[in-house]
Amino acid sequence: MITTVTLNPCIDRMVTVEKFIYGGLNRIIDSRTDAAGKGINVAVALHQLGQKAFCTGFNYTERGHMIRELLDRAGIPYDFVEVEGEVRVNLKVFDLSQGVVTEINESGHPVSPQHLQELMGKIDIYAAKSSMMVFSGSVPRGVPTSIYKDLMERAGRLGVICVLDAEGQLLLEGLKARPYMIKPNLYELEKAVGRTLTTHSEIVRAARGFIEKGVRIVGVSMGSRGAMIIDENEAYYAHPIAVEVKGTAGAGDSMVAGFCLALKEGAGLKDMLRYGVAAATASVMREGTLLCTRDGFESILPRVEIEKVSDF
Repeated sequence: MITTVTLNPCIDRMVTVEKFIYGGLNRIIDSRTDAAGKGINVAVALHQLGQKAFCTGFNYTERGHMIRELLDRAGIPYDFVEVEGEVRVNLKVFDLSQGVVTEINESGHPVSPQHLQELMGKIDIYAAKSSMMVFSGSVPRGVPTSIYKDLMERAGRLGVICVLDAEGQLLLEGLKARPYMIKPNLYELEKAVGRTLTTHSEIVRAARGFIEKGVRIVGVSMGSRGAMIIDENEAYYAHPIAVEVKGTAGAGDSMVAGFCLALKEGAGLKDMLRYGVAAATASVMREGTLLCTRDGFESILPRVEIEKVSDF
């Protein structure tokens, strides 16, 4: 079983405009609202790719029913720590002319030390039942930046493969638990290493810095520039695939799901990248926060072009 951990669930409100005008009037031509959260998205994508997934983390008393209903409809089991308060709402503005999404995200309702203790207990329970756990996304107020490190250390003691998709201090602290895989996007990687990365070789060298700290695999999503995957011995680059982009929200989560599927199937590094890119591309072909499907994934898989990269 693959368990995903979501500490800051959300309701995504996606609006589409013809051309976004900063400081001006923007008329909405389409909109949709989806229950989401990075770990929840990964679980839904995994389910739609044919894998069993389980969700835990935090959920809230207000609007939390939308999270539960989403998972119930999909048939994905869950067990959340219930917190008094409301699920945050994230506004995403999709500029149709540019194929670009502008995100305006709430920070999330605070949680208490008692809730954190309850969370630790659930991690202990479900780590014992899981072969892999995915820790992803931001955290609400009241949660220390060491939270992913603390949770992964507990899971790691039970031999669970841990995948981390976080940014900033959450990522840097999480590295101390030596996760099996991390999946920053290019901006997050640059932020973590404190410098701009303009070439594939620079990205490889930056990723190898994390590998030296105990990470086994680094996947880097680069939006319209493609994606890369790096381990101790090899590095590969996947070219972007030309498709009609209907929404980019959740693409990174679909990529994580593709990586997890590849790990589950025992695929090599090159095929891991192929799976991740196929899943992410199948996701952007769908509106709003709708995620990849198995049919979409399989249709894209043969189109993924990959080349080996040197770090010299």
